[in-house]
Parts: sequence; C-alpha cells; structure tokens
Amino acid sequence: MPMSWEMLYAERAHTMKNSEIREFFQLTEQPDVISFAGGFPSPDCFPREFIAEALQKLVLEEGAAALQYGPTEGNWELRRYLAEKMSLEGASCSPENILITNGSQQGLDLIGKVLLNPGDRVIVEEPGYVGGLGAFNNYQAAILPVAVDGKGLCTDLLEKELHSLRNQGKSVKLAYTVPNFQNPTGVTLSLERRRHLLELAGKYNFSIAEDNPYGELCFEGGQLPSLKTLDTEGRVIYLGSFSKTFIPGIRVGWIGAERCLVEKIAAAKQATDLCSNTLGQHLVEHFTRRQSINRHTRRLSTYYRGKRDLMISRMKEHFPAGVNWTVPRGGFFIWVTFPAHINSRDLLLKALEKKRVAYVDGGGFFVNGSGKNTARFSYSEASEEEIREGIARLGELFAEEFGGTPTKGKDRVAAEGR
Repeated sequence: MPMSWEMLYAERAHTMKNSEIREFFQLTEQPDVISFAGGFPSPDCFPREFIAEALQKLVLEEGAAALQYGPTEGNWELRRYLAEKMSLEGASCSPENILITNGSQQGLDLIGKVLLNPGDRVIVEEPGYVGGLGAFNNYQAAILPVAVDGKGLCTDLLEKELHSLRNQGKSVKLAYTVPNFQNPTGVTLSLERRRHLLELAGKYNFSIAEDNPYGELCFEGGQLPSLKTLDTEGRVIYLGSFSKTFIPGIRVGWIGAERCLVEKIAAAKQATDLCSNTLGQHLVEHFTRRQSINRHTRRLSTYYRGKRDLMISRMKEHFPAGVNWTVPRGGFFIWVTFPAHINSRDLLLKALEKKRVAYVDGGGFFVNGSGKNTARFSYSEASEEEIREGIARLGELFAEEFGGTPTKGKDRVAAEGR
C-alpha cells in the first residue's frame, strides 16, 4: 500500500502554503523575459574581486575557524561590529544582544517559533511582505492586517483595532513592520507613526518585529531613526541583513534584541541548524573590517537611485492615464495601482504572453484577497536597457487593454513615498 503522508502531517503543516509569488518566478525568470518581478540586488553591485581575494585569504590564513562549525549565536567579531553599528545609530547594544541568522527570513521564523502559540494575534502591514506573512502563518498565528498608506502603517487604524480587541477581552502579541522603503510598496513609516506605534505597543503590551533590509539604501531625505533606536522598553526585535548591501548568496542576517530573548532564540536555532554559514560570516566580517561599507552602500544608493529615476520617467512617458505609482525614497520597489476594474494577474499573464515582460501582481501581498488591481515593480536587478524596453512594451499593452494615452511628464503618485 502506498504511503499516505497526508494523514501524518502535523496540524500546522496543513496551513503551510508555497508563496504564489515564488511559484510564479519560474515563469517570470525565463531567459527571453524582461523581469521586474524579483526583489534581487543587481549582480553588477557584487564586489567580486574583493570576494575572490578575501576568500583565498580566509581559506589559507583563517581556514581552521572559517571552514569549521561556529557558535550558534554567530561569529563574535561580526556580532561585536553589529553591536557597535547599532549603538552608533542610537540603539544601545552589546554582542550578547546579537544573533546571526541565515538571512533575516530565518529570523522571522525563529521569532514565530519562540513567541507564537496557535491563535496568537499578529499585526501585519497590508499590503505586506509575503515572507513575514508566511512565517507567522506557519505557526498558526491569527493574522490581522492593517492598511498602509503613503506614510507607512496606518497607526490610527491600528489603535482602533487594538481598542476594539481589548473591549472583547482579546490582545495582540506581535506587530510586524518593514518601516523603510517597504516591500512591496516602497513607502516609509513616518517618524510620527514610529513613535505612535511604540506608544501603542506600551499601552497594549505587544512586541514589534522591525525588519530593515533596505534602510541603508536611502536615495534622499536621510534615514529616519529605527524603531529599535526609539524603543525605551525593550519591545523591538530588530532584523537586519547583508543580502541587499553586500551579497545574498551567503545568507547572513542578524537579530538585535533583549539578551534574554536572544538566548531563547539561540536555543531554538540550535535545533534548526546548529550554526549559520561560518565562511559567509567571516567573509562579511572581513569586508566590514577591510573595506568602507558606508562608502559601498553610498555607491549602491546612487546606483539604485538611477534605476528608480529611469523606471519612473519611463512610466510617465508610456503608461496611460489611470495608472498610478509610488515614488520610493530608497530600496527596490515601486507599487503600481491600475484602474479598479483591472485584474493585475490577468494583465500579467497577457504581459508575459504578448510582450515577454513580467512584474508581480499585488494580490499575494494581501491577507484577504483584495488588491487585485495592484502590482509590484522592482527596478533593482533589471538593466537600464531592460527598464527602457520593458516599460515601453507594458505601456503598449496597457493602452491596448484599457485605453487611455500616456500623460507625459505628469506625476501620478498612488501613495506618496516621501
């Protein structure tokens, strides 16, 4: 008799689903397709020569440590660097407050594993990052979406939700936010709302997971203080990553949190992978020690700003009236809103078939099936020529599908990212 695995799954496994967006990447990443789908850094930004020289040096001179298992908490020198970095930014921190993870995505999973029981309520942004939605869903959390506008998470709506829950004798355990150049919308949580969110966390006694992979890729206006910097009660769990500012393939991220929580998360991590990529950690530490990472991120910001500006200008030139978009101050993403009657998934299938161009339809970033007329465009990986050609092709398709002509030079901002 064939094995029936369905009968053996744990209860939580029945709620686990593959990301629709990840599944769709198989179509969008075909060689002849111009893709604005993946939120990947540009390979042109990888410091290949430095990496080649550094790896040889690490293997020959530090191989006994760099090629061996490491501590679950991570490389001490890297943790010390990160603690100093966060302290300089205003979040008092020591190496004991830092845990190295396999990218910030593992951090989200470990937070869910340590903090969430089935049915615990988690506040998420809507639209919001699918990796966060998936991580918390896997631990059977009750996901409560709160809308995002041009200033980020709408904390006034969150306050009403929290007040209503309290009146019902219910509470929230965790709020999850990507405050800087959010995935997928590109908007930034305002300073006023950052303070309001922390105020609400204190009043209603919940924790905050602050996911900040894009914060250092700031194009203009300066970086706002992190929630961790503003936190005076130890409520914020900070997640950082070197995937966007160095290279993603080594999967090095980190958690910054209260020491007692870091110790508990380390215990959970021991049962997951024992330790993160040791060679990758040594490579990152080598990079931060031998190179000016601040100079490197400034170069990245200039590079990605040029791509953002190009995509925005091409949208102005080619997209018909009725199509609107955000103007992010940093990061990788532009959020596009089509006329209300347009289904962006259907439009995407036509874009692939007729124009060989891809983006990500917005429905997967919503909890309750809304957002069908929205889409995420990423300018980070595509070349300048691909941006020019791809946006022009899409403009032709959009005009064919729902009429209208481009309103050249006119700003059509769906949710102001400033």
